[in-house]
Formats: sequence, C-alpha cells, structure tokens
Amino acid sequence: MPGDVDQGELERLGSALRLAESALEEALEAAENLGSFDHRFDVPRALGGAQRLVGNALEAVDSARGQR
Repeated sequence: MPGDVDQGELERLGSALRLAESALEEALEAAENLGSFDHRFDVPRALGGAQRLVGNALEAVDSARGQR
C-alpha cells in the first residue's frame, strides 16, 4: 500500500500535522494560563482532544510511510 500513496503529498501532510501539533501545544499553554475564561466551553479539554486527533493522523502518516 505505501507504494500507492504519493510520498510527496504524504510528506506535506506530515509537515502540516507537525505544525498543527506545535500550534496546539502553544494554544493549550495559553488556555491554561488564562484559566476558565468562558464557562460555556472547556477550552483546554477541547485542545487536548484536537491534540489526540492530530496524533492519530500523524500515526497514520507514519504507518503509510512504512515507519511503524
């Protein structure tokens, strides 16, 4: 299956996901520093969920590259 995947696009996706992962880390730190600024939403929890999704996507990219 890895031969069927455009490796350039796969690398592009991996790069974008790593940038998203870094941005989410910064956002989570900022949200934690702000505390509970909006009682309607648990922003740190939402960001944590987004981090898990990005992590899952990165695992899929690694798997498609044959690294796992």
